[in-house]
Amino acid sequence: RAHLHPPLSSHAMVEKATAEVLKGLEDPLVIDVRDPNEVAEGKGGPPSAIPGSVNVPLNVDGKKQSDHATSPEEFQAKLSAAGVTLPAKEKAIITHCGTGGRGGKACEILRGLGYSNCHNGGGPSHIASARGIA
Repeated sequence: RAHLHPPLSSHAMVEKATAEVLKGLEDPLVIDVRDPNEVAEGKGGPPSAIPGSVNVPLNVDGKKQSDHATSPEEFQAKLSAAGVTLPAKEKAIITHCGTGGRGGKACEILRGLGYSNCHNGGGPSHIASARGIA
C-alpha cells in the first residue's frame, strides 16, 4: 500500500530517511538546522558537521519548536538571510539537526513548498555513515 503523507500540521514531520535512501541521493544540498551552539558542540556527531553543509537554524531566536513552531515563511526568510539558494524543486536536499526532530520539521516545510526530493537525514553521524563520509 502506498504511504500517504498526512496533511501538514504544526507538528508534522518527515521520518528519518534510511541509510539506503540517503546514500542514493545525487549531490544533495545539506541544510543543518541545529542552533549554532549545537553545531559548535557537535550535537548528533561525529562528525560535528557534514562537509559542505550550510547551517540555517530552524529555531527562531533560539526558541524551541514547542514554544514557537517555525512557519514556512520564517524558514524561507532564514534560508534567504543565510544566502542559501534552493536548487530546482526535483533536486535532492537533506535536512538534519542532532537526531531528526527539527530536521524532519524543516523537511516537511520544504516539501510543502514543492521540494519533493527533500529527506530528513537525522543527525550528522547518520548522514556520514550512510554517505561514506569519514
